[in-house]
Amino acid sequence: MTDHIAAFRRERDAVLDFCARLTPAEWVAPSRAAGWRVRDVIAHLGSECRLNFGPDVVKVMRSRNIERLNDDFVARRADWEIDRVVGELATWSSRIATAARATQPWPLGSIRLPIGELGAHPLRLLPSLLTFDFHTHLRHDIAPALDKDIPATDPDRMSSILEWMLALLANFGANDRIWFDRPIGLTLTGPGGGTWRLEPIGHGRLRAVAGSDTRMAAQITSAAIDFPSWGTTRTPWRSHGVAVTGDAELAERFLDSIDLV
Repeated sequence: MTDHIAAFRRERDAVLDFCARLTPAEWVAPSRAAGWRVRDVIAHLGSECRLNFGPDVVKVMRSRNIERLNDDFVARRADWEIDRVVGELATWSSRIATAARATQPWPLGSIRLPIGELGAHPLRLLPSLLTFDFHTHLRHDIAPALDKDIPATDPDRMSSILEWMLALLANFGANDRIWFDRPIGLTLTGPGGGTWRLEPIGHGRLRAVAGSDTRMAAQITSAAIDFPSWGTTRTPWRSHGVAVTGDAELAERFLDSIDLV
C-alpha cells in the first residue's frame, strides 16, 4: 500500500533540492507556467501549503476560479526575497506533511471538503494533491524552462499523482462531458500505473474503478509518467503515443475533454 505522506515528503525534498542549486538569474527566468517566473512557481507551492493553516483556505473552498486565486496568492509574494519564498515552502510543506497523518484514517479522512470548482474531495487526498502539484510544476514548468535535467520519481509518488488525477477527473469538466454514456478503460503503464474502468454515473461525471472487463466501449493506454503532462494539456495527448482501441471516436472525444488543473 502506498504511503502517500512519505511520497509527498520525497517530492517536497526533490523540489527543495532543485531550488538549492538555482542561480539568481534562474530564479527570475520565465517558467512554462504562463505569466509566472520560476520564483513565482515556488511561491505558489509555498502558498498552497501555507493556506491550509489560515483563513485563505476558506477562499479556496468558495472559489470559482482557482487559477485566478493562485495568481493573487503569488502576487502577494512578488517582492519577497528568495530566502523567504523558499523558507515558506520548506516550513509549511513540512508542517502539512506532519498534520496530514491525522487526516488519513477513517472517519476524518473521508470528510469531503470543497476545493472551488475542482469539486469536493476526501481530506485524505490532500497529500496526493500536493504531490501532483509539486511534481507537475517542477518537471513540466520549471526544469524544462531552465533546460535542466528532469528529476527522477518513483512508483509511490506516481501512484499518489494518479490517485489525485483520477479523483479530479471524476468531476472536473463534467458540464462539458454530458455525452459520456459508455464505460472506457484507462491503462497507465510503468511505475505507479494500473488499469481503471471509467464508468459514467450521469451528468458528465464518472467513477474510476480499479480493474477492467470486456464491457468497455473503448480502451486508452498511455505511459503513467506522461499523464500529468497531457492530462493538464501542457502537451497534446496525441504527441505521447497514446493508444486507442475500440470506439476511437468516443475515446478521442474523451481525451480531448481532459484538461485537469
